[in-house]
Amino acid sequence: MQNDFNLIKHYLTVDREIFNREVRDKAFATLITQNRSRVFITGLLALTNVCTNNCHYCGLNRDNGKIKRFTLDDETVLSSIKVVKDLGLKRVLLIGGENPQISLSQYIKYVEYAKELDLEINLAMGVFTKDEYKILKDAGLDYYTIKFEVSNSKIFNQCNPDISFLERMKAIRNVKEVGLKLGTGNIVGLKNQSLDDLVGDIQLIKQLEADWVPIVPYIPSPNSIMAKDTPFGNVDLLLRSISIIRLLLPKAQITAGQPTQDSKLGFSDRQGNIDALLHGANKLFVEVTPFALRKDFEITKDRKLLEFEKIDEMLNSVNLNSF
Repeated sequence: MQNDFNLIKHYLTVDREIFNREVRDKAFATLITQNRSRVFITGLLALTNVCTNNCHYCGLNRDNGKIKRFTLDDETVLSSIKVVKDLGLKRVLLIGGENPQISLSQYIKYVEYAKELDLEINLAMGVFTKDEYKILKDAGLDYYTIKFEVSNSKIFNQCNPDISFLERMKAIRNVKEVGLKLGTGNIVGLKNQSLDDLVGDIQLIKQLEADWVPIVPYIPSPNSIMAKDTPFGNVDLLLRSISIIRLLLPKAQITAGQPTQDSKLGFSDRQGNIDALLHGANKLFVEVTPFALRKDFEITKDRKLLEFEKIDEMLNSVNLNSF
């Protein structure tokens, strides 16, 4: 598929039967041929829910006084990374709010330990300087994930009072320039986001040649500013976006842990996961965050992941394999 504005917009709105035949089925076939039917299973560890930012769509916003804040100590982080290895997984994502309490030397320690265990490691911890990205890469970091959220700079700046769209994009390009693999993507259904904006999101993902696309629908987060007047994002548009991105980026990893429309099962929704897989997505997560803390890491409402024990059965049902 060409990265053409009008073509992408056409497929976001065309009759579903036509879309399935011309886009969805080709996207799933591309997943089979270009990725050898593999779905990338990754351990997810939340390091902290402390954040200096006040993003309007996020439940971890600094003004949310209704969650208990936590930051894992080094021993817990390292032991949790070891759990990922013991589960037989090959990769780990460390994610959290932008928390100045965690030092660069701590991140280096986590990266080096993951590499000792022969794990691929991805960080998603906010904005660093270009020099810091380079230091982390030299320590062995494989991926850095920093989402642009929405390609419309006006909407981004309204939603993110602590950083401008230009600053966020500079940080994203810095990740690419130091040679790290890039995780970046958008939220489908942010307040005031138009169909043209969504087309722009897809085009930007392609322009950035993202290695992982953590695309999600907007899910109203408890005690976040946007939740007051913004409904659940359109899951059909999300699924169409996944298929289009698969055809634009045949080898990219795309998040498959998705809900069905208005689901209270969150990202653990089996049917939502299957729908995403059939549209060409190929990345799932296994939670390794200490159980008692998971309820306080609600970036979105109902932030639940599919249980590890259920993944292989689900993948087998659509003739895919865990990797």
